[in-house]
Amino acid sequence: MRRPAQFPNGHDPTVLTVAICTHNRGVAVARCLAGLGTARDDIDVLVIDSGSDPAEAEAIERAAAAYGAHHIRLSQKGLSAARNAALAASRGRWIAYLDDDATPAADWVDVLLTTIAQDPDLAATGGSILPQWQARLPEWWPPSLRAVLTIIDNVRTGDPGATDTDPYAANIAFRRDVLMQFGGFPACLGRHGGLLLSNEETYILRRMRKARLKVRFNPDLVVHHEIARERLRPGWLVQRQYWSGVSEAVMLGALGERRLARAWRMAAHIGLLAPLLVWPRGSTRHLELRCKLAFASGFVRGVLIETHGGAALA
Repeated sequence: MRRPAQFPNGHDPTVLTVAICTHNRGVAVARCLAGLGTARDDIDVLVIDSGSDPAEAEAIERAAAAYGAHHIRLSQKGLSAARNAALAASRGRWIAYLDDDATPAADWVDVLLTTIAQDPDLAATGGSILPQWQARLPEWWPPSLRAVLTIIDNVRTGDPGATDTDPYAANIAFRRDVLMQFGGFPACLGRHGGLLLSNEETYILRRMRKARLKVRFNPDLVVHHEIARERLRPGWLVQRQYWSGVSEAVMLGALGERRLARAWRMAAHIGLLAPLLVWPRGSTRHLELRCKLAFASGFVRGVLIETHGGAALA
């Protein structure tokens, strides 16, 4: 990939900017860039390094140079800040975001450009996220929580419910002017260091749907997402559900939606399920109930954080 040069008369043919935001994952970035394929003038590729350690920062910069991508190094950590930096530096009419551990299918660029060209009213789109397992999914993993691993592999072309499916940020694209109109991604959401905050893209998509803008899920737009071995543990899943609860509460607050009644219900759940707090972290017993307890605890904490003036999450 290369960043297009200046064109005569100020004309820039860039249709799409592809942004890969990363932290300490040089090898993954190189694999993602390789999946994007050969250079073309209508595609602009950005690699945003969000506060990586020196050795990884060098590896990321080398990977960007090897594939002709434009490299931006941020001193601070934070996924939303990195995505907003990509938005500020983008030149395409559309901007797509890929997770650094997601590898686009060979036809990903062509499918996305076709999707954009076919529907001028489209404001956002995204597609399938198929798992690449580092280890086998354990039998104890609750089927209802499979999507927590950032997987969307249950929607097929022609499914009537596809239009109601919200894309995930591992494989998502926005019309740039619309995303800028909404101010980009909220700083209160998105991964930041060890904080597993999420829902930054859900926040944007909810605002788009509320404004009656068109969001289309396209199952044919495929990336392959590497599922790390260390995530396939009971302790990780419970922790992830805790941060899902925090993220949900913070997102609803940012959207100006009511949360207190739900927080009281969650507090009641915590009271009922409190004995599960003493369960061993690595145990698989009562896992779904422990995940419900973790989500409820996170939700209540997320509400209290904002109620007390945005106290630190860490």
